[in-house]
Amino acid sequence: MFDLSLLNLVIEEDLFQSSEVELSTDSRTYSGEGLFICLCGENFDGFNFIEPVLEKGCKNIVFRNNDENLERRNALSEKFQDVTFIGVDSPLATLQSLANKRIRQFKNDGGFVFGITGSNGKTTTKEMLASLLSSAFGKEVHATKGNLNNHIGVPLTILSAPTCCKYMIVEMGANHVGEISDLCEIAMPEFGIISSVGAAHIGLFGGIENIFKEKKSLYDYVLRFKTDRSKFIVNNEDKYLSQISPSEVLIKFGDSSDVDVTYDEGKIVINNVNIENVNILEKYNLSNLASAYLLAVNIFPDKKDTFISAASEYRIPSLNRSEWIQRNGKQIFLDAYNANPTSMESSLNSFIENMKKKGIPLDDVLFVLGDMNELGDYAKDEHERIARELDGLGAKNVIFVGNYSKYYMQGLPSGIMFEKKEDLVSRWSELSKECSALFIKASRSLQLESLIDIT
Repeated sequence: MFDLSLLNLVIEEDLFQSSEVELSTDSRTYSGEGLFICLCGENFDGFNFIEPVLEKGCKNIVFRNNDENLERRNALSEKFQDVTFIGVDSPLATLQSLANKRIRQFKNDGGFVFGITGSNGKTTTKEMLASLLSSAFGKEVHATKGNLNNHIGVPLTILSAPTCCKYMIVEMGANHVGEISDLCEIAMPEFGIISSVGAAHIGLFGGIENIFKEKKSLYDYVLRFKTDRSKFIVNNEDKYLSQISPSEVLIKFGDSSDVDVTYDEGKIVINNVNIENVNILEKYNLSNLASAYLLAVNIFPDKKDTFISAASEYRIPSLNRSEWIQRNGKQIFLDAYNANPTSMESSLNSFIENMKKKGIPLDDVLFVLGDMNELGDYAKDEHERIARELDGLGAKNVIFVGNYSKYYMQGLPSGIMFEKKEDLVSRWSELSKECSALFIKASRSLQLESLIDIT
């Protein structure tokens, strides 16, 4: 929900009397919202699909006002005479301007805006922070749904916040240089976390140093526009994040940092504060939980006990990310949403460490590794490197699947290769029958979570 008068400030027309309206940008999921913004790009225009939305009763349409669309508008106006059509140069810019004006109003009313980014773990960290803050502030907390974290998702996150919201958590993703900075200009975060710096989208950035600079731009923004209450959290054990210079807003945790943090089988000790969470097995996710707790407690120290309790009870939601599943006597680690060299390496090391703790020999484990996308010129070398590392870790039963499976095989020739997931599915029952544990990780394009249904 948002104040519709904000739209007047963007398009400079006094067209609406209602004070609030729900907004939609997707004709496929439209369900009665009062305002529809027809987003467009080089090869698509939402205005081409607007008639079903109009037939469902939408009264206010924002569209790109080129000649073709103006002709279509004239024809639609005759058929839908009670609809207001608003032509603008850029529907996306209108959406972003609406979001920014909402944020300015939100902050003027005392609202808190949290920005979260990182190569790996940003969605998980966002969910953790939302859970901790909700334990203290209930329905006043609003956060990005799923991973709607780009130039469209961030405005939609902001504009979908309920009027009761006082704490807004905005996840920010990027696959090209400058995107985080642009998102900061829209969302204007006052607080933040960078979860990690790794080789995600490295083919689009041209190198990990550029990735570091991109993620750091969130911190740069918070520092530049800092307030008396601004705080920013990074993990000092991250090779790149440890390079960020100290400041009055920055809090580093981990080795040789401001805050001492240790991990031991489901326990996090943060400056002598114990958080015992038996639901999270991976150190990298315990680290994400530590960062969420540290941001929350440093802003709202009077809620410390509430945050400790919430952190101790937190469970990672079923989002196909770092999820442990029990199925027909098998222990399955599933991460079918994201894969890049950094996250793959961390997940493999953490998984094997957990197998040792559980007393499960690697002979009884089946590893399924799929494509790591958006690596560009790094694709061949990184898939080979991960396979060699897997071999060095002692994996015995390994399956590679996807377009880059041939590169994996060059690093570990004893693996089994399937270029198409369908071929793996046809043999899955046979290949997975004898194992007691499974490791499954790949980029989203392969949708390897479907293997769970046939296990």
